[in-house]
Amino acid sequence: MTGVLPRFESSSRPGLPPLRGVLSTRESDLVAAARDFGNRVHLRPVAVLYPADAEDVAAIVRFGRENGFAVVPRGAACSVDGQAQASDGIVIDLSSLRGVGEPGPGLVRVDGGARWSAVLDATLPRGQAPLVVPDYLGLSVGGTLSVGGIGGTSHRHGSIADNVLELEVVTANGDLLTCSPVRHPGLFDAVRGSLGRYGIITGATIALTGTRSSARTYRLVYHDPAALLADQQRLVHEGRFEHVEGHAHCSGESDWRFVLEAMQSFDVPHEPDDTALLAGLTHHHVDRIETTSYHAFLNRVAPFEARLRALGSWQHHPHPRCNVLLPGRRAATLITETLAGLTEEDIGLGGSVLLYPIPTARLAAPNVPKARDAMTVVFGLQRTAPPGRPELLDRMVRDNLALRTRGREAGGADYAYAATHCGAPDAHEPFGRMAPSHSPRP
Repeated sequence: MTGVLPRFESSSRPGLPPLRGVLSTRESDLVAAARDFGNRVHLRPVAVLYPADAEDVAAIVRFGRENGFAVVPRGAACSVDGQAQASDGIVIDLSSLRGVGEPGPGLVRVDGGARWSAVLDATLPRGQAPLVVPDYLGLSVGGTLSVGGIGGTSHRHGSIADNVLELEVVTANGDLLTCSPVRHPGLFDAVRGSLGRYGIITGATIALTGTRSSARTYRLVYHDPAALLADQQRLVHEGRFEHVEGHAHCSGESDWRFVLEAMQSFDVPHEPDDTALLAGLTHHHVDRIETTSYHAFLNRVAPFEARLRALGSWQHHPHPRCNVLLPGRRAATLITETLAGLTEEDIGLGGSVLLYPIPTARLAAPNVPKARDAMTVVFGLQRTAPPGRPELLDRMVRDNLALRTRGREAGGADYAYAATHCGAPDAHEPFGRMAPSHSPRP
């Protein structure tokens, strides 16, 4: 990219488009925009836009296109490989677009920079919630939709991108368009799950479903991943639980414990039948059965985040994370072989391993990645590297790259990385490409 952006404090300088928001070159803003949750890639922009509305986003995209600047959207900065950074470009910080509208029957309109926690704060008091929400509610809506979005109810309802009714998008040409299955359907299909290749999501209308007041969570322990995955897939096919996911925990040298987590919501006094829900499963033992409010269940990561923030790990440690989508027929073997070579140190403080299956047919949005199999199994290594250990960080990054390669060779796909999982159909080319300013690191 070529061009020199004038140093300025407002949008009143010649050559700049009129903006209602703030286009900043303050040092603190540039430093902040060169960081993300991964805390490993640091690409410094020349300016940061805090838009007042979607028209500001469109104006700066046109300005960047006309003057040779990369323009990259930034939501909650939860990317781990610099995907929301722009070296010598312009970062659009969408956190200033965080409005959540009044929920209506079965839907709510929100800004692209709104956090999922804010969406639930608006909808749960009305007895409604999105059909799928991410485990971590600090993610932005637009960012989640740009990668697809997976949660514990995806086995029933697909990705979060499968449950959006309408999108407001700024295309790479700087056009501000509203799209849906019946209005600009090509754009609607193009932007969901394609990591910003075809536009910036500035607003979304999300489908809602009715909720109950309480949630009962069951944590079942297994000694090997094959048994865990078999029971998970049984629960998915039978539809016993609303929420199904799994975890793997390591202590010491490759001593792994596998946990199935399932949830059923209810209204008191109509409590779930624990015996019926757990009948026929092959778990080694029940770790615990816990009843909370439905909101507390959806927000279950918040206490964990608070502990890691208190330790400084959340904000300051590198997070070389890796999420792959494995074909069901190969998942148990690949997971077993991968974990056999890992120790507690290879996951790190506050790290975790995610395991859960989704029937591939549920992942209907064309660009959302999926495995070439009837079942797509999420395998996420949520690593944290200690500071001052560059050799360990490098090893984690190399291992992640090797896992992604093995997953693709087995018929799987990357998740939340550069959109190599899908080709760009010619019909999408008129929408342009919101190309990142760098090649995302593996």
